[in-house]
Amino acid sequence: MREKRLSYVDIARAFAIIFIVLGHTIVHSEHLGTLFKLLYSFHIALFFMISGFIFKVKDNESFLSFVKRKFLRIMIPYFIWALAFLIPYMLFGGSIGNKLDITSSFNLKTMLFNILYGNGNMDALKQNTSLWFLPALFSMEVVYYFIIKFLKKHNAAKIKVFVPIIIVSFLSVIYLNKFIIFPFGINTVLNIGIFFYVGYLLKEFNVIEKLSNSRKYIYIYISILIIGIISCFLNYRGVSCVEYDYGNFALALISGICISLFILFISKIINKNKILEYLGRNTMGILIFHKIIILVFQSKLGLISRWLLDSNIFIELILSILIVIISIIISLIATEIVRKIFPMAIGEIRNNGK
Repeated sequence: MREKRLSYVDIARAFAIIFIVLGHTIVHSEHLGTLFKLLYSFHIALFFMISGFIFKVKDNESFLSFVKRKFLRIMIPYFIWALAFLIPYMLFGGSIGNKLDITSSFNLKTMLFNILYGNGNMDALKQNTSLWFLPALFSMEVVYYFIIKFLKKHNAAKIKVFVPIIIVSFLSVIYLNKFIIFPFGINTVLNIGIFFYVGYLLKEFNVIEKLSNSRKYIYIYISILIIGIISCFLNYRGVSCVEYDYGNFALALISGICISLFILFISKIINKNKILEYLGRNTMGILIFHKIIILVFQSKLGLISRWLLDSNIFIELILSILIVIISIIISLIATEIVRKIFPMAIGEIRNNGK
């Protein structure tokens, strides 16, 4: 029997995907750099925390069965759309790149290798850079299969295991990324797997439920948010998870955890919202389709594209919000079409309901 979805988790997922779409929309906007830095300080952390929050290892599920289930859910959509988006990239990538002052050279052999390598770093997956998240999530869940199995076997060791994860994260950020980029986003697992683990702990100790049952805790939520925002802007550089660039790593961890916690608390307070819940149930489709829609707005619409990239802060912000809404709506329409024709392409396996 399928476990009932938690509405507030879907709401939190909706916020996460909205922030990601907004971040991709304003990435080249001249006057929205402060907002961009804030969004990038936590939006990936939020997604990984939610993933850790809902992560489960079935008691009788073998490792091979687990990997198969996750591969169908996460990696099949990745490979399908990483290959499919080569076509529009081949047709339009160069002109879009020139418009946005980014490198957009196309080499089919290199692109196919990058898809198989499954890492968005090294200027890879240029046909749809959002797809880097899927292999990283797959690797994250495979690694945490073993960690959670261990924790279930040695229940008292939860906090003890927490410390070495932090140590590995610090060491990998400082040293590992300088020497080797692993396939399938394994660097991401080593660097910021702590977000996933924090999400798991929140569910294990029922933190969100306990601290959201009373409005008196609102001061705690606000304090957490303020700490997160201050940490974000104390960081000397913006965070880019795909590039393994965190600036001050400690501040990146604090801002990512604190702001994500605030959004989870707020989502629990909201608890019911049909629109946000619908968005939260369709984050895979929005993740897949939104980037190519945004690129059209950024590079192909003349005056609108110019205003979005460099006008004034008010026009850029209003245009960005409108583009986010339009991109999400079109992505949802595309998702519903794909769901009817080929649901596996968005990670939905009808035979077993996973």
